[in-house]
Amino acid sequence: MPVSSDEFTAMNARDWHVLMALLEEDLHGYAIMKAVAHDSRGKVTAEVGSLYRVLDRLMQGGMVEEVAAPDHEPGGSPGRPRRYFRLTEHGRAALRRETVRLRDALDLARARSLLPEPPR
Repeated sequence: MPVSSDEFTAMNARDWHVLMALLEEDLHGYAIMKAVAHDSRGKVTAEVGSLYRVLDRLMQGGMVEEVAAPDHEPGGSPGRPRRYFRLTEHGRAALRRETVRLRDALDLARARSLLPEPPR
């Protein structure tokens, strides 16, 4: 069941990076893993087992949905077919709320001289 804005709590880094990976396009699990590692500069990992647990939880929360493979997906690969995932509107809203929360936290840290101001 989707979480209302009144029930919103901070999102963990792995969830945030998985949702960010899905912001612009539908991706399969391995591509999500690679995007998370790249975007976090290796600070956040999403190995296969944990990634699919995260995706299942995000699907149960209504933030991600499984979708059919795109037409350009090559066929005939050995093993199980790739599973593709898409960010839902609820997921996009949750990602936006968390990103605003992170921005506000950075603003506070800068106001209290914990972090320098960004270069202009």
